[in-house]
Amino acid sequence: MKTDMTDQQKKKIMIVGSTFTNKGAQSMLFVTIDEIRKRIPDADIFFASTDRGDFSAYNFQYLFCSEDAKSIALNRDKWKVLCSRAARDTVKSLLGRREHTWKFLDLKHTISSMDLIIDISGFNLGKRWPVEIQESYLDNLRLAKMHHIPIILMPQSFGPFDYPPEKQHLIEEIRDLLPYAQKIYAREKEGYQMLKDTFHLSNVEMSTDLVLQNTGIELQHIFKNPPKMEVPVIDEGAVGVIPNQQCFRHGDKDTILSLYQRIIEKLQCEGKKVYIFRHSGEDLDACRQIADRCGGSAVLLENDFSCLEYDLFVRQFDFLVCSRYHGIVHAYRNSVPCMLLGWAVKYQELADLFHQGRYAFDITQGNTAVDKMEAAVAELSRGFRKESQIISEKLEQIQKENCFKDDFFRNI
Repeated sequence: MKTDMTDQQKKKIMIVGSTFTNKGAQSMLFVTIDEIRKRIPDADIFFASTDRGDFSAYNFQYLFCSEDAKSIALNRDKWKVLCSRAARDTVKSLLGRREHTWKFLDLKHTISSMDLIIDISGFNLGKRWPVEIQESYLDNLRLAKMHHIPIILMPQSFGPFDYPPEKQHLIEEIRDLLPYAQKIYAREKEGYQMLKDTFHLSNVEMSTDLVLQNTGIELQHIFKNPPKMEVPVIDEGAVGVIPNQQCFRHGDKDTILSLYQRIIEKLQCEGKKVYIFRHSGEDLDACRQIADRCGGSAVLLENDFSCLEYDLFVRQFDFLVCSRYHGIVHAYRNSVPCMLLGWAVKYQELADLFHQGRYAFDITQGNTAVDKMEAAVAELSRGFRKESQIISEKLEQIQKENCFKDDFFRNI
């Protein structure tokens, strides 16, 4: 540990694993900043990312953190990367595209001054992901270890780790790096057990999602001047449909589109007005394709909600049909029931946590039971108030715990 709490110098905390383009990642970022500010009001917080845009309105600092920036900070292929990046940025400058030019050196100049790194990745380590994504994730641990900075892996999904031959080298890298983390929080029992069985780690704990544990974000912790939140007003008795492009990648696209069509038709038979909208930026095309399948009978909203706006918006619905993990998390935070159409075990475990397991389905499997889904739609249409109460009672229990333990911040 670098300093004692008697040291009056501002603590510097770097957050990795987030992005503004994915609203689940954005919500984890905002919650993390909020929880830090509640404990260390004057901390210098750095959002390390490759996101583009103007961050001047926010109450945190932006730090450009590309793969090249990590390589230079790790002294890995330093001169090769440096020359390549310098050449590219020179060309960009000559063409007038100066955003992020020469920023690839900022991480190297800044990293050694950090007191803590917090990783809020959702799911980046396991055999489903390309090697490049997993190496980038492990680079955050490498940076922490090289510079003797404590790092905490906040609640996220892990595994499976039965890698094919071309990914087997990752096993030894993970075995070497994960023990360095001060704490690793696994969101699902399956991931927790895989980490314990495969790597025999002693620093792993179970924890529910950090967004669920947060009892409310104070906007002044996020914004210099908090904006006014405005969302569309919808009709009573409405159901929201939120797809996920990942489902198309992991399953058969035509089958999934037909499934959404059947579910929406069933909702309309139950007298529900259906709104289709996105939780993540990449899902707009999926929304449009589902709306086309329904022939205009459902309302398509193309709003690009922030995670805070989304949280306000979903409160208006009787329930959701949702394929985005944090889209469901925000619904449960507001006691709004969901029919979960997912692609990984995290959806089933989240539903089970709130005693909603019968409403969770893996729609990437070829043997998807449409009749069971239609039955679930009918049950939720009639019993959403009862399910809302069940979710509310469970949420109250969850929010008695918090993975942002004060010890992490007292000891940096």
